[in-house]
Amino acid sequence: MENIAILMGGSSKEKEISLKSAKTIYNHIDQNKYNAYTVMHINNHDFQVIIDKEKYPINKRNFSFILDKKNIQFHKVFMMIHGDPGENGKLCAFFDKKNIPYTSCNQKVSELTFHKFQCNNYLRTIGYDVPSSQMASSNYNMGFPCIIKPSCSGSSFGISKASNFEELQKAIIKAKKYDPEVIIEQFIIGREMTCAVFKESKTIKTLPITEIISENEIFDYDAKYNGKSIEETPAKIDVEITKTIKNISKKVYKDLNLSGFIRIDFIINNKVPYIIEINTVPGFSEESIVPKMLKSAKIKISTFISQQLEILDT
Repeated sequence: MENIAILMGGSSKEKEISLKSAKTIYNHIDQNKYNAYTVMHINNHDFQVIIDKEKYPINKRNFSFILDKKNIQFHKVFMMIHGDPGENGKLCAFFDKKNIPYTSCNQKVSELTFHKFQCNNYLRTIGYDVPSSQMASSNYNMGFPCIIKPSCSGSSFGISKASNFEELQKAIIKAKKYDPEVIIEQFIIGREMTCAVFKESKTIKTLPITEIISENEIFDYDAKYNGKSIEETPAKIDVEITKTIKNISKKVYKDLNLSGFIRIDFIINNKVPYIIEINTVPGFSEESIVPKMLKSAKIKISTFISQQLEILDT
């Protein structure tokens, strides 16, 4: 059987969410097909296998470890590090050099999608609808209200809505706690949707769309993780909008050369889906959106995990 490293941890604020996501993968992976191990990223290229709270260092020369006097060589990596250094592509070169395939985008694609400002600018140049945005500076000209968020962060950390200049300054300070580069983005009134995309064999597919209904003004960290939002799957939207969102999502997946399963967030305004951001390593805890989409689609999590690993052979 193949040995699978479920990679978790990292150095970002999303570390705890990463641990929960990895736990879900470990709990649901088909044990008749795979020997799975949770692997903690410590720093740089240092890793530890965690087995029943025991820690086993990984030989970073060939990404293997010793268990009961036997050398365990990993065949594949299931990437569950949200943020740095997984989702942003920093580990890609390490695994590419060792010819160990991983379930996430390559370095070039990961770097682009992780930098929200650059990614949305690129999407705009190739014809997609995205909110207007600018990097935070003294030459502010966006207009109020607006959204302020770190350029390279996830899980809605550091995101705020500002309705005046005083709120804007406070929001920028808040966002800079998570990233030195801060985006000021056009606030678009509308319904928030998210669509998961993946490849099965050579076909790009989508899962049922989820609508995110937040009790707060925006879908911030509090709404996402403290029960102040409703995630409705499948979203109650008409057939044409559903078709449009799915077609855009599949086209983005192809145009950006994405890999693995990803999630694209939208705001729908006057039937126009505006792309908010692309999540290339979306959350996979039991409470996360993608597992709920799979349940709605009547796809077993174990089947989906196997499919993500099997496609690495093609």
